[in-house]
Amino acid sequence: MTNQQELYARVEQAAKYQHSLRNLATHRKINPYQDAFASPEYLELVRENVQNLDTALEKVYDSILNAPTDGPAHFSRENTWVWGGPTPSWGGSMAKDASIQAANYFGFDNVMYVYGPHTEEMFEIHKNCRKVICHLGGNCRTEGAQQLGDIEEAENLSRMSLKYPNIVGGVIDDMLGNCGPRYSRKTYMEMHKALKAHNPKLESYSFVYIHELDLPMLKFFREVEIPDRIILWTWDKNDLPALEMNVEKVRYLFPGRKIMMGVFMFDYGLTVLPNDLPSIAFQLEMSRRLLRQNKIHDIVILGDREINKCPAVAKYIREFFEKEFKAH
Repeated sequence: MTNQQELYARVEQAAKYQHSLRNLATHRKINPYQDAFASPEYLELVRENVQNLDTALEKVYDSILNAPTDGPAHFSRENTWVWGGPTPSWGGSMAKDASIQAANYFGFDNVMYVYGPHTEEMFEIHKNCRKVICHLGGNCRTEGAQQLGDIEEAENLSRMSLKYPNIVGGVIDDMLGNCGPRYSRKTYMEMHKALKAHNPKLESYSFVYIHELDLPMLKFFREVEIPDRIILWTWDKNDLPALEMNVEKVRYLFPGRKIMMGVFMFDYGLTVLPNDLPSIAFQLEMSRRLLRQNKIHDIVILGDREINKCPAVAKYIREFFEKEFKAH
């Protein structure tokens, strides 16, 4: 457990205990809400725990406000990704190399290959990428692309990664939104296990939206420590000003797990129009800052079809990363 994880655990433990103490105070007919000043009885009951809580919180505040800037100062081709693959939806393309075309446009080496099938042909198309993460499960997949069951597909990807060593993991789209309607928690655990069946180095990635961060089911994923990595997305761009705070929330909810920042070129959540350049600029600049602080480790741009849908945004992103790669 890292120091950060330990601090968050101490805060959570003290906060839970404080709720219990308040309930006990109510049971003893001690009511701090109605008293002008805390009564001696209430202070005696809670003093030690409140001191522990405040001490832990102070250390958390300090770790956030004075986060070390010993991470990379700029993004590199090692930690930049494009999201894409063959799909007729959302104005997409069924071109088998759609994701490769997008990677070439942005100058990226890494691809999050989604929507399409897990076939030798598709893995051959992507074999020259530095790293590839492949779509797992049927959510948002192109019709007919998933040729095996969810667990069988994950195990097959594990097996295929031995032949195609640039495959480094699998991604489940909309993990929380499909927990219950499409997948059980047991299925997620079995997919995670199957992904590592032949290659334990593979990592599981999952979509998490910031508007999902208060869902009770997140506690389950925290307790079982799946997935290995989180891809954080802001669906409604009016939530972007709280981006840094939401990254901290993810670090608290998924302690020790690395975060990939997701950037929508097209604003699917609110305006259903290409994103405005100030919103894109803010996400990229904030992501660079969080990378410098070792709070995120990668960034993924969604995606290939949006290059034609959002030409000004695509050009801005390409130029941003051109400068990043030169500065790295």
